[in-house]
Amino acid sequence: MHRTSGLAVGLVVVLGFSSFAAAEATASTAPVLTCATVGEGAHGPAVVTIQTLVDADPDGDFGPLTASAVKKWQKAHDLDTTGAVDAATWDALPPKVARTACGQQAHGNGVAATCAHLKTGVSGLAVAVLQKAVGADVDGEFGAMTAAAVQKAQTAAKLNASGKVGPATWAALGLTGTPACQLTSAISSTGTPPSPAPTASASPSPSPSPSSSPSPSPAPPHLTKKQRAHQRAVQAIADQVTKLAAALLDRPGTSSDPVALKALHFANKQKGKPYKWGGNGPKSYDCSGLVMASYLHSGLTLPRVAADQYASAPTVPLDQAQQGDLLFYASDLTDPSTIYHVVMYAGEGNIIDAPYTGAFVGTRALWTRNLLPVAVRPVSQLTLPLRPGASGWAVGQLQQELNRHGAALSVDGGYGPATLTAVKAWKASHQLHATGLVNRTTWLTFG
Repeated sequence: MHRTSGLAVGLVVVLGFSSFAAAEATASTAPVLTCATVGEGAHGPAVVTIQTLVDADPDGDFGPLTASAVKKWQKAHDLDTTGAVDAATWDALPPKVARTACGQQAHGNGVAATCAHLKTGVSGLAVAVLQKAVGADVDGEFGAMTAAAVQKAQTAAKLNASGKVGPATWAALGLTGTPACQLTSAISSTGTPPSPAPTASASPSPSPSPSSSPSPSPAPPHLTKKQRAHQRAVQAIADQVTKLAAALLDRPGTSSDPVALKALHFANKQKGKPYKWGGNGPKSYDCSGLVMASYLHSGLTLPRVAADQYASAPTVPLDQAQQGDLLFYASDLTDPSTIYHVVMYAGEGNIIDAPYTGAFVGTRALWTRNLLPVAVRPVSQLTLPLRPGASGWAVGQLQQELNRHGAALSVDGGYGPATLTAVKAWKASHQLHATGLVNRTTWLTFG
């Protein structure tokens, strides 16, 4: 069973604040219709979409060259040459490009803290992004049909079906951390920024780094008591992450577990392969696809989605992370359901991941912005050796692995006669003594 960090759980329980629901319920009556300003220091898929439009190198990192390209595009379209995608620029972008970018992930200090608050009667780009997400006709006008689609989505997410849209609804739609609803950059400064360049062993992709001197984002006005409490909760976790990460960098973080090292070795062999959303390999990966494939190669079956991977194994404090452990990034540090990225710890302060569209699998310096204060260790549940009569998670993993190689076992977590027969057949086919004992030598033949 998954064990969560005492810090994260304690803060949520003490404050009694769940995700963004209170923020939505108490939001200002004046609707915010714009998407967040995106400028130097931003990174992620939304930046790639913008760069593609303005003929900048689509590396997902909004730096000075991208700002220059944006200024050139703005000048050509009679806009103020701010070098950032501001409200006027969002309105001037081709509608399809604007909808796509506003609904994609964007992180870093270059993304302003703006969350669209929408209701019947308003119009604009954020409405179009919402309509696409809820399956309504995309016309940018928040009418009765859009309200009905929003209410249906809110009911499915167990939210108050008000038809009004704020942080909780955006989160339920998976759009927190996009320009449509970007809150966390104003709530906290979460530790050190990413390294400005890849490490020596990195792939050709850039490190997803914000600018070293971003323009500060203004704090949202009129915060409620619960919103201020949420700010403090997020900041407390962010401060803890900073301390834990500093301690982690003083340790080698090496592992002697051969299963974890086999997974890490596989991930390293994927360096240079492109990111692709939904990619499971072998030609391309997304972040959780790379993790899943790496551990499949070591004989362990992990869930496909990052948030489910977080819940799949016990955790250890961040400063105890070892090679092969999984680290997670969340839009709301108090709420693991907002996890949007997973990486594998490589030791020595480095991680390996598939970061975002336009980038490649590679090794990068650990960054702490939006990082959760725990590491998930998939191998911690693999208790070997296994013998007939054993039961539990490790036996279930054994059965799934044997099934991938042609067995037809019930994955019930019980080491019975059918599993024994399959184990003996596997060992015989791999020149091992055909007994029912499954030790590390046997396990390392899996994958």
